[in-house]
Amino acid sequence: MEKFKKDLAAKTFLTFAAVIFLDAVYWIFSAFKESASGFTRGFGGGLSLALLGYGVFQAFRLYMLKIDEKKLEELYRKSKDERYALIREKTASGSFAATTYIVCLGAIISSFFSQEITIVLAGVITVMAICTLCFKFYYERKY
Repeated sequence: MEKFKKDLAAKTFLTFAAVIFLDAVYWIFSAFKESASGFTRGFGGGLSLALLGYGVFQAFRLYMLKIDEKKLEELYRKSKDERYALIREKTASGSFAATTYIVCLGAIISSFFSQEITIVLAGVITVMAICTLCFKFYYERKY
């Protein structure tokens, strides 16, 4: 169980580090590109705050799991359960997180150059999230 706690802490740290990196990219581009439009500043600021909120949520979630041993054991069981492993495999949940961060980085960078590309990438992120949720619900019912 201690190894699981350390793995969970490492995963949360990596998530938070990715969020901080994406926020730093936005603020660095924002500092160097002073002629950025209101759309760019609004979109980037909103995405930056949303990512920061997600990182704080993940840190709070880890803290709550460390306090409540019962929830931690339930999460451990789910992580070792063959059914949930199959669902994670079918929905490609591991690659979803990485792909989302990469597309978010692309959206942040493109917001300084092209409004249309940024809107398309935001739509792609939304469609990816909806499809992943649909697949997850489908495979939870199927298996």
